[in-house]
Amino acid sequence: MKKKEYILAVLFFSSLWGISEAVLGGILYRANVSHASVPLSIIGFAVITLAWVYFPRVGTGTGVAACAMLYKFFNAPFFGCHLLGILTMGVCYDLFFGIVKTKSRWLAAAGAAYLSYAVFAVMITYLFRYEPWIQGGLGKVLGHIGIAGSMAALGSALLVPLSFRTGEKLKSRDARPFALRLQWSSGIISAVTLALWALGATTFFLSPPLPG
Repeated sequence: MKKKEYILAVLFFSSLWGISEAVLGGILYRANVSHASVPLSIIGFAVITLAWVYFPRVGTGTGVAACAMLYKFFNAPFFGCHLLGILTMGVCYDLFFGIVKTKSRWLAAAGAAYLSYAVFAVMITYLFRYEPWIQGGLGKVLGHIGIAGSMAALGSALLVPLSFRTGEKLKSRDARPFALRLQWSSGIISAVTLALWALGATTFFLSPPLPG
């Protein structure tokens, strides 16, 4: 039963993150907003945190991120760099909260944000060799880490502890909302999860996302 609860939780939180990437991200990127990844990253870390409250184990962040990637793929034009950024966030969150286990939540959140921006910038430039990043060179890499990374770290340091407190309050009211049982909280979560993923799949098959 615990395994089924974990899967439902991952699908639920990843759909929340994924739809924020598809909807809010689409608005920000179409408007060419500077450092559009920052608010999306802060939201992503906040969502992972809510999942972590219920399932504080290594792999929760990566699992939520991987499914959020899939959800965004269903609902937005394909940008490999965006998907890589999402996955990097989940892995770095697991590292700081599950392996390093930094006692200060705000510090762990800031560290995860900085590291995710650094790993992403290095990988997209020097490993995957994405042309716009190759042209930008080291200056683009350092600017992404120093400016956007700092903004994301600050926002995450503020919002992640708040997300922890929110999640803990919700958990105190219902410790197992992801259990498949006849209770209003479980029913709503199951229905919302099914609806969001059905919407994502329907959108994909009716109008497959084109490369950006």
